[in-house]
Amino acid sequence: MDICQIAQEMRPVVYQAGEIAKRYFSDVIAERKADCSLVTVADREIELFLKQEIEQRFPEHGVLGEEFGDHQLDNSDYIWVLDPIDGTAPFVYELPVWCISVGLLYKKKPVLGFVYLPVVDELYWAYEGSQAHVNDRVINVAEPCEMDRATCIVAPSATVRGFSMQYKGRVLSFGSAAAHICYVARGNLHGGILMRVRIWDIAASAAIMNAAGGTLRYLNNGEIEFGELIDGRKMEPFLIGQPDNVEKLSGLLVLKA
Repeated sequence: MDICQIAQEMRPVVYQAGEIAKRYFSDVIAERKADCSLVTVADREIELFLKQEIEQRFPEHGVLGEEFGDHQLDNSDYIWVLDPIDGTAPFVYELPVWCISVGLLYKKKPVLGFVYLPVVDELYWAYEGSQAHVNDRVINVAEPCEMDRATCIVAPSATVRGFSMQYKGRVLSFGSAAAHICYVARGNLHGGILMRVRIWDIAASAAIMNAAGGTLRYLNNGEIEFGELIDGRKMEPFLIGQPDNVEKLSGLLVLKA
């Protein structure tokens, strides 16, 4: 199956999902799920829309979504992973950093990713064998550097509770794991740390990070196995960025006991 053709076919679908989201933005009623995370009508409508579009175009593919679970995961090497709104809290609070994340795994490896931020109209995308892009501009991770006061990384707010940090540079948090990864992939930021995210948070952005010359690594330098994320066996903090910067950053973070 031609991954480039799949990407071309799905790109307008992702934009359509963005239009659905914008209809709800600034007029959102949120609910609390069992795990206390937020969910909205927009989350559910977008995931159903994406799932239907994928099943029509690629009926032999599996689908895994945050809101409605999985469909024929055991019957295909291809699995679409959907996060209809990554960053539901910013979405509910009428802030612009939330996105629609659509990733494709082949044999449990990320091979295609779309991360679309509708409010700022930025589509991050890449597929296996391509360069990473934001809209039609090629992006790459930042060059290797000393992780000192002149640098800037992204991290969730929970990082300050979970780590003793020797890193002295600036730390930013935007409320969306997928956006965090894409911002590092575009080279403006020097790295980042993410906490216990789930497969739908990173399936798409991992493909973009890889294509931009970056990496995603656990704190022990172990490679992320997406099969372990699919079934929820492993949710550990991990680092993102240019490989040398990731190695340097790993020495500046210590998990609290």
